[in-house]
Amino acid sequence: MTDRKSVILSDAERRNLRRKLRGTVEVAQDILHPRNQIRRFLHRKKTQAVKVSEDAAQLARKNAPLIGAVGLGAILFAARRPISNWLSKLRKSKNNLPDGN
Repeated sequence: MTDRKSVILSDAERRNLRRKLRGTVEVAQDILHPRNQIRRFLHRKKTQAVKVSEDAAQLARKNAPLIGAVGLGAILFAARRPISNWLSKLRKSKNNLPDGN
């Protein structure tokens, strides 16, 4: 091979490698662009949120009676004073009824 042919082949190989490098750099720039990073981050978080909500819904369906009992207990606890007042008024009204005697 002559020097000229080897130089031409070297130049062609260098151009080919440079083209590959530019393609790799463009891909890296696309991956590292903040807009694309945010898009991938939001997609991952959305997927995680959907999975967590599905798991929570399944757990709630599985334990519905227990959740209902706890909710009823919380409501009764919160309403204990009005219920007590109502019962007191009811007892007083029964005691104050006029007797037929």
